Amino acid sequence: MSDGVGLSVGATNLAAVMVGRTAVLRSPVLTRYPHRPPEVGVPSQNPRLTERGLILTDFVDRVGDPVGIVAADGTTHRADVVLADALRAMLYAVGGGRAPAGPVTVTHPAHWGPAAVEALRTALAAIPEFGQPKPAPVISDATAALTALQDDPGVPARGVIALCDFGGSGASITLVDAANGYTPVGPTLRHTDLSGDLVDQALLTHVIEDLSAAGTIDLSSTSAIGSLARLRAQCRGAKERLSTAAATTLMAELPGHRSEVRVTRTELDEAIRQPVTDFTTTLQDTLERNGIHNADLAAVATVGGGARIPLITTALSEHFRVPVVTVEHPELAAAIGGGLAAVRGTVEEGATSMSAAPGVAAAAAAATAMAPEAPQPEEGPVGALAWSDAEDIPEVPTADPYAYPVVPGRADEPRPQMQFDHESWDDLPAPLLPWYRKPAVAASVGVIALLAALTAAVLFVVRGDSAPSPASTTEPITATPRPATTEPPPPTTQAPPPPRTVTQQQPPPVTQTVTAPPPSPEPSPEPPPESAPEPPPEPTPEPAPEPEPAPEPEPPPWSPTPPYPTIPGLPWVPAPPLPAPPGP
Repeated sequence: MSDGVGLSVGATNLAAVMVGRTAVLRSPVLTRYPHRPPEVGVPSQNPRLTERGLILTDFVDRVGDPVGIVAADGTTHRADVVLADALRAMLYAVGGGRAPAGPVTVTHPAHWGPAAVEALRTALAAIPEFGQPKPAPVISDATAALTALQDDPGVPARGVIALCDFGGSGASITLVDAANGYTPVGPTLRHTDLSGDLVDQALLTHVIEDLSAAGTIDLSSTSAIGSLARLRAQCRGAKERLSTAAATTLMAELPGHRSEVRVTRTELDEAIRQPVTDFTTTLQDTLERNGIHNADLAAVATVGGGARIPLITTALSEHFRVPVVTVEHPELAAAIGGGLAAVRGTVEEGATSMSAAPGVAAAAAAATAMAPEAPQPEEGPVGALAWSDAEDIPEVPTADPYAYPVVPGRADEPRPQMQFDHESWDDLPAPLLPWYRKPAVAASVGVIALLAALTAAVLFVVRGDSAPSPASTTEPITATPRPATTEPPPPTTQAPPPPRTVTQQQPPPVTQTVTAPPPSPEPSPEPPPESAPEPPPEPTPEPAPEPEPAPEPEPPPWSPTPPYPTIPGLPWVPAPPLPAPPGP
């Protein structure tokens, strides 16, 4: 069975994968020659760049643009045609100098519009290697990446999967429904605030700030421009090494200064923490706009070179609390998926899965076990002359001592294989409630409020029903009448005797209501006796159903005027005797 080849298009990298065999990863830089086929990449990646040629860059993002790219010699070139030539050069590079005989599938960025995709398809159809015997299929890199993830390490078969592609110029978000054949849910969203170029720039800024604080560099001269370009390449290599190491060093060569700078993963995390947080918020907003709850999210899949950064994986896992799935080489995920799709296209009719074709599963298993090709430059004079004559020098590093592709199985492998077990949302531990939201606290507060309300109501009712109570009839009643005389008492030095007080106590009432007796008629005056009668004895209260009025005494004989009126219901009390006036 023939081997399938997958070619992926990226703004910062072009990848080619021959399933189960080899892989090539190069920068999107095309060098055209008048006497031989063009070459792709930079001299540190491609040893065949040994002579002068016409260099074309920045053509990936211009595909579909009717305005051509103006080269250094003044010629104009269509971006889709330049990209087709670069993919043809990648096809020969992965085949070891000749075109592979197996089927080929090309993947394009998922955020491309229909015009760009159609322009690339038309340009590929004009090249024999892509047009015969039938045109090579052109699919989205999101679809190809999901194909690679399904084979290794596997993705859930139900629920919504959020595919996040962290590329060099931005990040893309694609939502797919796993139960519906992994069909996209809405269009792909492009997020440009988190990219590989911005991460490199953030780390470069951090290094420059540290060097400037030490007062050892001067960036005001024009000669510092080239030095900054080389330092940025060093920062890119340090970023890739920090994906697996806790610390690394880079060589800072600036005007008047050359030293090694130590950078830690913590410093890198602090430099990009805010962009990563913003991306997590953007993904959450994308789910909400499409009516997807976090409970419906089955997994988050990460591909692209940025998927190697541990902070990104940690932030996504902590925020959404779902497995974060990736492959061993996330930067090759789209190309691996394209190669698998090309192999599946050769399966006989009636076979519905890869397990139906012997050898296909083995090729898929070996797809992630390969490492990108890292050819070493040949000895002797190489393509430095061709690059030194170009006016538009790409920012791709040319002297990075770190070889990014590594051989699988070594201790410094870029990323270990990770396995994620899908767990149900219901199995996750419930978040801790604050003390003021606990049911016991709420019930206690409610009971206290209810008791306070009942107490206030009882006090209000008691206060409203209470009224001033009448004087108790069981208490003694004291009456001290004043003598009614027409003449003032004669002056004397002897104090008059104290008045005598007659106290009469009424019997206790039978009921709560006391009925006053009818007023008694006024007594008729009688002739005064020679001496004042003794006051009647104090009556003894008798328990009778109805109180009887006490007999009223006769008025004193010395009263010159009739007795004073009495109060109804009270007995008449005579005035005390007065001493006789002294003689003349």
